[in-house]
Amino acid sequence: MDKSRNLEDVSREQETDNDLSLERRRVPRLCLTSEQFKLSRNGKIFPIADLSGEGMAIRVLERNDFYLFPIGTLFEGTLNLRREKYPIKARVRHLGADLVGCQFSEDLHESSKKAIKEFLDPSALGQELRPIPATDGVAVWYHGPSGTDLLFWRHTDGQFSRLMFLILGTFVHWDETKGLMTGRLGSSKEHSEIRGVIRLETLLLESDPKPDTGKLDVAVTLITSSSIPEDLKKWCTRHLVSVTE
Repeated sequence: MDKSRNLEDVSREQETDNDLSLERRRVPRLCLTSEQFKLSRNGKIFPIADLSGEGMAIRVLERNDFYLFPIGTLFEGTLNLRREKYPIKARVRHLGADLVGCQFSEDLHESSKKAIKEFLDPSALGQELRPIPATDGVAVWYHGPSGTDLLFWRHTDGQFSRLMFLILGTFVHWDETKGLMTGRLGSSKEHSEIRGVIRLETLLLESDPKPDTGKLDVAVTLITSSSIPEDLKKWCTRHLVSVTE
């Protein structure tokens, strides 16, 4: 495994749902997040739906707040990571149904760059995966910072039939019919369905021509660094490691 590879290396800009080649998947996501952004212009606080070394996706909960983020606008604020605050400058690049996709300014402060890099280290993210009660057909669900999700589905006999790993705008997916796929995620323009703290979100999946070893390396590192049961770790790595070796 290439240890120099981290989440920044495998993230890419999100796609819109204008491309008919993108596959749609409806999956549960957790509404709650500890990562937040405070806009300097008015002091308003927004949850962070996605974070990378290059940018972030801000979730807009009130439609009227979109007027604060016209495409191309450069704005400033404070990013809250693990209860520490870091200065941020970013430019709006695209808008979704309830997301604002932003690219960090080239003169991003070094302390902010370092904090984001450390926050997104796969080993650190793996240690923060926590179990979430199953919902909507998902048998086992683990959630971590910055929208990291590891989801499992079972047959009626209890055997796992599918896994999906979502992290930093990318995905790793395995099922017993199609086998292993990797790719990047896009946010659909469809509005999410909210059920308490659960958000049923329609994602757009653009598959790589063949499984990407960088994305698989991140998945394996995160899973092996986590505290999920050992038998589940072995089941995951058995379906992922053979491709990366």
